[in-house]
Amino acid sequence: ASLRSLGKLTCWCPLRLNMGLCASTESQEMAEERKRNERIDAQLKNDQKKVDNEDAKKMLLLGAGQSGKSTLFKQTQLLYGRKLKREEKESYIPIIIGNTISSMQTLIEKSEEFGREEKDGKKYAHACPDEAKLIMESDKETLDAKMGAAIEKLWADPGIKATYLEKHKFQLIDSAKYYFDNIKKISREDPPWFPDMEDVLRSRARTTGIVTTEFVVQEHHFKMFDVGGQKSERKKWVPFFEGVDCVLFVAAISGYNKTLFEDGVTNRMQDAMNLFQKTVKEKMLQRSSLVLFLNKRDLFAEEILRFPITVSPPLAHFEGDPHNYDETTKFITQEFEKIVPQTRNVTVHITCATDRDNVKIVFDSVREHVLNESLAAAGLTQAMF
Repeated sequence: ASLRSLGKLTCWCPLRLNMGLCASTESQEMAEERKRNERIDAQLKNDQKKVDNEDAKKMLLLGAGQSGKSTLFKQTQLLYGRKLKREEKESYIPIIIGNTISSMQTLIEKSEEFGREEKDGKKYAHACPDEAKLIMESDKETLDAKMGAAIEKLWADPGIKATYLEKHKFQLIDSAKYYFDNIKKISREDPPWFPDMEDVLRSRARTTGIVTTEFVVQEHHFKMFDVGGQKSERKKWVPFFEGVDCVLFVAAISGYNKTLFEDGVTNRMQDAMNLFQKTVKEKMLQRSSLVLFLNKRDLFAEEILRFPITVSPPLAHFEGDPHNYDETTKFITQEFEKIVPQTRNVTVHITCATDRDNVKIVFDSVREHVLNESLAAAGLTQAMF
């Protein structure tokens, strides 16, 4: 019986062992095959990424400081690129708080200055000494309910409002009114305020260096570069001129009656035209498509009701109705178009960077323009524009 059992055992054990070896060998081969496939997939992805980077259409945002370039850049990210994460939105909190408090500090200073120096100074003088003291002593890092109430009272003060209407005489960010109008929300403590996308879009932080975003629309890859517009930042533009498919030049038409932040003397419209002329003449950009954004149309519409466009030196020869929106925007468009040689095309859009629907329509048009120009350059089609 023991021998029969042993025989059975000796017959059964090798069979079991062989099955185990076969299964083990097959499992190893499958694992190796899977690893090979993963390596091939990774290599294909890397190769495709390289191809995408080579084929990506390079779009360069240029323009003077305060033109609205960065707002257009952020809008494009929101429409086509990666959405902002919560921690990224949170990073805008100190910027927005600083924008709000600094703007009110500026109005307080100018209110008191105009009150002392202007002939009709009484209309500019505010009547909120305690609130003004609280704001002027702020470290611009905290905006609680008490400070919010002070800003709200100051914003309702006739002297502050009268001073605000003279903002063309001093430097004040365009989003000041938006933040003042929303001060209850921004200074809310329970529940604590957290910025929404409109708050983020309105924020103002000087662009230094280069900011890049990438997005894919209908399988077409785009790269957009935003560079600082202040005079001190413009020398950094040149390295990014090579291989640019499209230059998106942004000029704030609302700046026709204002001066530069940098020197407080140069007319902003004059600076924008001078910079646009240099851009058009730049040898490295001669083959790039040229798109002009005449931005901040909403603010421009408000300004021309009080100030004729003829107050701007480069627009002083305008002979139409200086307060008519259609006439003035047409004239400004023509003045910029004169800067471009007849041998080169320029596409002009009148925009409002804070208006998402407007930006989407414009950038969809620009996207089609860039793709069409690329095809035309390759001799595959005729340019549509």
